[in-house]
This record gives sequence, C-alpha cells and structure tokens, in this order.
Amino acid sequence: MNLSLKQRLFYFFPTLLCFCLPFGSLVLSGLIVLWTIVSLFNIDKEQFKKGIANKNLWWLLVFFIYTLISALFSSNKAEAGFSIEIKMCFLLFPFLFFCFKWPIAVIKRCIVSFVSGCFFACLVLVARACYYATTGHTEYFFYTQFSLFIHASYFAMYLILAIALIVLLYPDWFKTQKNVTYTSYLFVITFIITIFLCSSKLGLISFFISAPLISFYKYRSLLNVKKISYLIIGIIVLGFFSYKLFPEAFNRLSSLTTVSSSSSSLDKTSSESTTVRILIWEQCIQIMKDNFWFGTGVGDANDALYGSYEANGLTGAFSHKFNAHNQYFQTFIGLGVIGFLILLSLTVGYLVKGIIKKHFLLFLFSLLIVLNFTVESMLQASAGVLFFVFFFCLFNLVNEEELLSEG
Repeated sequence: MNLSLKQRLFYFFPTLLCFCLPFGSLVLSGLIVLWTIVSLFNIDKEQFKKGIANKNLWWLLVFFIYTLISALFSSNKAEAGFSIEIKMCFLLFPFLFFCFKWPIAVIKRCIVSFVSGCFFACLVLVARACYYATTGHTEYFFYTQFSLFIHASYFAMYLILAIALIVLLYPDWFKTQKNVTYTSYLFVITFIITIFLCSSKLGLISFFISAPLISFYKYRSLLNVKKISYLIIGIIVLGFFSYKLFPEAFNRLSSLTTVSSSSSSLDKTSSESTTVRILIWEQCIQIMKDNFWFGTGVGDANDALYGSYEANGLTGAFSHKFNAHNQYFQTFIGLGVIGFLILLSLTVGYLVKGIIKKHFLLFLFSLLIVLNFTVESMLQASAGVLFFVFFFCLFNLVNEEELLSEG
C-alpha cells in the first residue's frame, strides 16, 4: 500500500490500540483521542457519506444518544458524567470504522497486534506470579490476584477470541511461514493455561462452550461421526487433565451447584460472587418493574441499587457497592425497556445475524458478549466497553471470508 503520512498515522493508532487492549492501560484513552484527531485529516466525503448511511453505525449512535439524554435527566451528575465518558467510543468508533476505508492488510495487522498483545500480557502475568511464588505467595497464580491488568472474566474473554482468531485465520495467513505457525501453537497453549489461571467461572464456562464451536467450525468439512467422537473424547480428556492441573479454578465452579435457587434461603450478608448475584438480581427485577419505561436515569441506576440493598438487608452487596452484575439488568434499570431493547438488538440480534450470514467470528464474538453481559455489567468498565465496541465494528466491517481471501 502506498499511503501518505496522515494515512499511516490513521492506521497506526488502532493497531497500537489493539496491542494495548489486554493491558487495560490508561494510555488507551490517549490513543483514541489521537486516532480521532488524525482521522479529521483523512476524511473522504464519499466514504463519509457511505459510512453515515451504515445501519451498524446508527445502532451504536442511537444507544449513545439515548444514554446521553438519560444522563441529562439524572440526579447524580457525577455518575451520569462517568456513564457518558466511558461510553464515548459508542460515538467515536462507528465514525472511525465505517466512515473510512479499511484495507484488509490493515485489519490483519490489527488482529495480529491484538493476539500479540494478549500473549505478552500473559507472559507478564505469569512472570509476575512466578516472582511472587519465590517469596511464598502462590496466590498470585489465581483469579483476581493473577489478572492484574483487567478483570479476570474480561481477560479470559479476550483470550478466547484470540484463540479463535489464531485457529481460523493464522494457518492461511502464514502458511508459508512455518516459524509463525509453530509460534501460534505456543500462543494457543499459553492462552488456554492463562484462562485456567484466571479462574473465572464465566471464563471457564465460555471456554468450554467456545472451544468445541471453534473446532467444529474450523474442521467442519473434515468431520464425520468417528472424528466427532474423537473430538468429544478429546474435550473430555482436556477437561479431566485441566481439573487435575488447576483444581482451584474448578473449585470456584462448585459454588454454582451449592447455591439454592431460592433467594430466601441465601445469606444476605454474603459477598460471594454467585450468591450475591442471585440476591442482586432479585432487587434488579423489582427496580425494573418500578421504572419500566424510561428507567431511573443512567446516573441514578447504581444509587437505586444501593438503596434497595440497604432497605432489604443485602449488607454484602451494599458494603461493596456492587452494580447489577448483569449488563441487561444494568441497562434496563438506567434506560428502561427502550434502552434494554436497543442493547438486546446489539448483542442477541447480531448473534442471530452471525448465524444467518454464516459469519462465524461475528457469531462467536456476540456469543462471548451475551455470556459476559449475563453475569457482568461490562459497559460499566472501560475494558468491557472498548472490547465490545471495537470488535463489534470490526466484525461488522469485514467477515472471515474476506480476511482469508487476502491471506
């Protein structure tokens, strides 16, 4: 590609952003600002008009605008301001993706950069855990003390997507570069080990759902009943050895089977993740009923939750100031049913689109988002917002067939 300096800068910042995403650094905001500034010198009127007409752009903009309006009518202006600040990429990323030309080679660099960033983040975390282990602190190999940069669930989600990108794209992209192929095997093994070290319940569940789907899709043309049986046996064996190697991770899953479905029997003082979620969701449903159409306002959503925790004796949730731990509930409480339906369209709607259009990367990405939105308020944290909006735009800009056609 023969690119001018301003074009090279425009494509440089998203590439660097992809590498930095797994580190959750504050530098990400600066990169987005610089990327946006540079974009103003690269506007092509025809491409801009085409981008403005893109329905994917408008889905994201409508969600942002509705959030902005809700924030203006919120009582807690500080929280409302934070909601707008953290969701600014709903405004910026659609413009940056759909209103500019994106050569496949640039998208390929962004994907490779993201995968590489995930790998180096894993290396840093493992090296850090090894260092602490030498001083007797082996707990740094486990869960939140291991996942230093971003929430363990989010990091596991990043790594699952990175595994899918390697398995589906790298063999074609680097088929003549055997050293890259062998290195990619190391990447996948490292990512799987790190997912277990993160010890996130949702991360493990997402992995065991995603791994068979990725395998089936990749090797679908080669599969028969015998090979499918081998694949299932292989997954079971992987699960067994994973349990033996990472018992702490699976011990966290055991809490899912011990929690009663009746909230009346649960300890309201608990802050254990599974128990407290069930208690919180009961309060969420009541708040949603009371504020069905327009919600409490995005700035007042958490205040409504805290008040409900205090009034109903949820001392564990109240002392930790927990949010809804479910993005659909969080959005419904803040924006009402309209905001909820927009978010549902952006997630479940695009999961269905991925199936209909046979766009596996969009489907898998949407599946990971739906799973994480179910138990985490992902759009309350920059690591969740950036990942969601960036890859939503990317996978609606190009599909895997187009990526592989340029392999």
